[in-house]
Amino acid sequence: MVALQPSTSPKLFGGLAPLLLGSYWVAAPWFIARSETWHRVITFVPRTAYMMAMGLVMAAAVSSLPDQPVVAGSALVMIWIFHVSGESREPTSFAYERLRGRLTWAAALQVAAMCCGTVGAVCLIRTLPAPGRYEPAVFAACISVVVGLVVTSGKMFVRVRKLATELDARAQKLERYLTRLSRGAVADRRPLRDTAEDAWDDLHQMLRNKVETGFHQYGTFVLPTAGLRTPEALVMEAITNPGAPASREAIARLTVLRAACAPKIDTVAREVSMRLAAGIPEPVACLRPPGVDVLGARNKPKTPLTGETQI
Repeated sequence: MVALQPSTSPKLFGGLAPLLLGSYWVAAPWFIARSETWHRVITFVPRTAYMMAMGLVMAAAVSSLPDQPVVAGSALVMIWIFHVSGESREPTSFAYERLRGRLTWAAALQVAAMCCGTVGAVCLIRTLPAPGRYEPAVFAACISVVVGLVVTSGKMFVRVRKLATELDARAQKLERYLTRLSRGAVADRRPLRDTAEDAWDDLHQMLRNKVETGFHQYGTFVLPTAGLRTPEALVMEAITNPGAPASREAIARLTVLRAACAPKIDTVAREVSMRLAAGIPEPVACLRPPGVDVLGARNKPKTPLTGETQI
């Protein structure tokens, strides 16, 4: 195989640059002339390619697991590392239209990557040259990792349902305030403006979260940072000028947001989390059998005269 001389590299890149610019010059008008559906499909190609590559590497690693556990385990761990370290897989275009997909697939892909990392870590731990007396400790460590994976996966899906429920509730509140502001009397608009601004602050704070994780260094965004400027401008314009076209557009955006969150609404999980956060215990009176007090001690009959407990 003939190696490229150092002097040939500038010539090679000098020949590729006009080719790339010409391809962009030809493809850009064709892409712009396509419909919105085509734009959504084409801009989703990198995400689809990432999912297919992830599945192929996972299948290859699992197939080589019996013969080469170290190589397969390292490949599975690398899948998890690449998934956590990369954030450019999700396209930022059509952020509202793709929100339902992000709420559906973000946690599932994160759990799949965590499963790859866990299986890879277990394979690497099992291949360590540990003495026989440490076998129970190694086995217990593997079981602990698997149990942690199961618990974390369940909490992740619960987080997505809570997030969707909160988004729907706050978007509904803001939509209601904007509607009242556009239909209300001029004299009553000042308090309605204040409540609408507070509602937007609550919704904006929720939109800045990540879908599947609480760490802002990685994860899938609810809405991209650049995509938050447009709804903020629309809402502020709707609050300043009620009944303007910006008000109707802002309400339309909120409707799309609520429609994306509708399949994931779980009010029970939200109520339980609010009770736990406030320190309110769950009601148990309805589950208490007759004759047993709150602490579980059976009530003993008392004498009618003295009121002392009969033994």
